Amino acid sequence: MPDGEVTFRTRATTWTNPSLEGDAIVAPSDALRRGRNVLAVSVHNQSERSSDICLGVRLRVTEAEVRPNALYLTWQRDPTTTMTVQWHGDEGEPEPESERGTRLEYRVSDSERWRSAAPTVRAMAYTGRPVYAAELTGLEPGSTNAFRIRHAEGRGRSASYTFRTMPKRAEASRPVRIAIGGDVRHRQEWMERTNREAVRFDPDFIVWGGDLAYADGREDRLDRWDEFFDACLNTLVTEDGRMVPIVVGIGNHEVLGGYYWGQGRGRENYENTDAFRERVAPYFYTMFAFPGHPGYGVLDFGRYLSILMLDTDHSGPVEGVQTEWLRERLAEREGFTHILPVYHVPAYPSVRSLQGGVSTRVREHWVPLFEAAGVRVAFEQHDHTYKRTVPIREGKPDARGITYVGDGSWGVGVRETHNVAETWYLERAESQRHFILLTIAGERLDLKAINEHGGLIDHVVIDAD
Repeated sequence: MPDGEVTFRTRATTWTNPSLEGDAIVAPSDALRRGRNVLAVSVHNQSERSSDICLGVRLRVTEAEVRPNALYLTWQRDPTTTMTVQWHGDEGEPEPESERGTRLEYRVSDSERWRSAAPTVRAMAYTGRPVYAAELTGLEPGSTNAFRIRHAEGRGRSASYTFRTMPKRAEASRPVRIAIGGDVRHRQEWMERTNREAVRFDPDFIVWGGDLAYADGREDRLDRWDEFFDACLNTLVTEDGRMVPIVVGIGNHEVLGGYYWGQGRGRENYENTDAFRERVAPYFYTMFAFPGHPGYGVLDFGRYLSILMLDTDHSGPVEGVQTEWLRERLAEREGFTHILPVYHVPAYPSVRSLQGGVSTRVREHWVPLFEAAGVRVAFEQHDHTYKRTVPIREGKPDARGITYVGDGSWGVGVRETHNVAETWYLERAESQRHFILLTIAGERLDLKAINEHGGLIDHVVIDAD
């Protein structure tokens, strides 16, 4: 045998078979050493009377596919020409700028060449686990592109996936499909069941309006985020390998104490700073590139769609700075075909009181702005049911008004709803886990509420003015 340390030793698996034509022996990559490696094969007859042996050896080195701790897609800017890839590494691994650091590898739609992109990195709250984000720009609208993660320190790479940029227009020949919901993970199996049903409809992306992992910003509930991201990687990939992006908002269960004045923080002690928000919602602000600070943001899809992700008193107040921001963003989007607000606490709840403090503030400060901007549908969460209101304008039923849908029961235990017949603003209310499949084609919004088993709960079509 050659001199040196033996790092791997094994034997053929079927040595007693006289008609053996081939056998495969798999050695782990950590058996290799830098520089020269020697493969020694020793072959022996079974006995002195055995026939002669002819041996040929072929060595093939392949990369191991290593599943990341978490891997998900989102956007920070124009969804028709960009994509942001996020993944989690291990504590203590080299910085991405170093030679041994992690990389995003990607291949654009018209090329066979893999390119490399170095990510930015933030440390996850409490753990120091690196959370990476790499934004790809200059992509073709409506294109399919491939990507994979090159792990740090030569630990192999992830499986290869594809993603799809959004089209320039939403038309009958190429409608846009979005799965929308909230209150996502009480149990991983519930979340995964609804995920799989949503992905079966091949949505362009998913919108979750808060209460994602139910970790409440607490260090002792990190495992809930591990389950959340495990469910995403298990189920948000189509049969042909396309990963479905997620757009997330903040809810009370992203925040220590539920709301920014919780855990003894008086409402008057709110600070409009990044440091304050990261103290009260530590996971949310380190793990998601969008919406980022200050907890609300907007994504524009050409001029056919604008999605506003808002914060209903979780890491910042409804009134004041956020309301003024909302007023300005809506004014800038005059002429957009569809404007869709998404937020957590409902203006028109299906379980809680209509006079609740946050619901009242949403109706007082935001709803008049929605109405003035021509919003036709608003997506609400929080109550763990399905609901659809009648169209409402100026606090009364009005065919020209806004329909409020949702109430958030993607993967959580459901609650008993108000009596529809006795609640003036409710058109439908059901205690079922569900998602809303929104299909956009031209000026038409087609909304189907679909339960975790694929059953149709409700269906409504709404046209833009």
